Amino acid sequence: MPRILIMNAGTPQMSGAHLTKAQLSLAANSAFRSAWFAQEGDLIVSPVVIPADLLSFIGGTLNFRSSTLRLLVPASRQSTILDDCTLLSKAVVERLKRHIRQKSDWRLYPCYSTEGVARLAAVLGIPKTGDDFALQRGPDLLNRKSHFRQLATSVALPLPHGSVATDPNGLFKAVTSLKSETGKVIVKLDNGAGGVGNVILTSNKSDPLPGARDTRWVSWPSFDPESLWSEMTTASCKTLVVESYHLARSLFYLEYTIQDDASIAFVNSGSIRLRKSADRSEKALIWTGLELPSDLEDEQWLAAQAHAYRFVALARDLGYRGMINIDAIFAQDGRLLFNEANGRWGGGSVLHNIAVRLLGFDYFGCNVILSVRNVRSASFRAAHDRLVKDGLIFDHTRKEGVIPLAADEKAGTVECVVIAPNRPAAHDQQHRLLKS
Repeated sequence: MPRILIMNAGTPQMSGAHLTKAQLSLAANSAFRSAWFAQEGDLIVSPVVIPADLLSFIGGTLNFRSSTLRLLVPASRQSTILDDCTLLSKAVVERLKRHIRQKSDWRLYPCYSTEGVARLAAVLGIPKTGDDFALQRGPDLLNRKSHFRQLATSVALPLPHGSVATDPNGLFKAVTSLKSETGKVIVKLDNGAGGVGNVILTSNKSDPLPGARDTRWVSWPSFDPESLWSEMTTASCKTLVVESYHLARSLFYLEYTIQDDASIAFVNSGSIRLRKSADRSEKALIWTGLELPSDLEDEQWLAAQAHAYRFVALARDLGYRGMINIDAIFAQDGRLLFNEANGRWGGGSVLHNIAVRLLGFDYFGCNVILSVRNVRSASFRAAHDRLVKDGLIFDHTRKEGVIPLAADEKAGTVECVVIAPNRPAAHDQQHRLLKS
């Protein structure tokens, strides 16, 4: 059954209004990355033009005819995002109607199930389970940090101690009550994404810590809630979540799909990998990529799964259908703590999709999948040619090697996927990619 892939990542509804330049850039690059979801006959609705050579390479790697793909790029002043207004514009709807008349039984496959996606499904006559929930902006419940704490508490997920603040006074009370537990507090913008809305406050000077754009030392008696409130909140978001901050031994996520028939399928789990910047003035750790499967011990894995499944079942019972991923940590003291959930494609979704199509559904048992970000290269083609020359390119016979995923030509970097038989081999490939 052909699909309409809707690459609406990074919209204000998903990431918060007043998007930063970094968020806008991330949304554009996400479209290139998400092109790896494509299957034969799909129609891709993208905020940016996806290069033909990338689509051709995707088809060649995943063994389908890329010539059967169709790309629809709306003419929009906000060319790096695909918001509901753009998606429902007369020009886009008419182009979609003309295309889908050629076949029947289309499906919508959006990154984020927005109200606009549900309305588009109705206009195109494509039935989609979960649309009533999306029409009321229900998926936003799964993408707001305050709602996550509320929903997670209802199913007894283990959470860091915390509270929701809706004004500077509430922020002051929350920080004051939580600061003594670990000496560190994390303050999160309710609708921020990717950690860019988070700040860690610590009573001891510290290197950058995971989960925030800034780790800053504070003297608690001089803590200024008014200043932090003004800095972090936006015109569209006047809610902050404050939690005690716990140093992590393991950072990981779990991803599920809630099917149209309301069944829940586990999709994948991976470890989140970070490193310090060589620039000592950098206030955040650098996200280097994901590693699938996660490196949790069996007992940890079973505990995390049991808790996460309850939350996913709650999302299902509320009416949500689609992808959902949950972030968690095992703290240094051994405690399992959940941080947030997102009802949309996750960072590991594309990696899992590639692994299943190249290796089969049981790849977890005998393969390691590693994403490697910020590989220096002038272009996608240059990265591909280098991998071929160095003998690193993915080999379909041996079922291992490196696949260039997407390029950020402004930054001069490429994200790659390493497929290896074990962790040492995967890490060796990563070292070879990053050494020059």
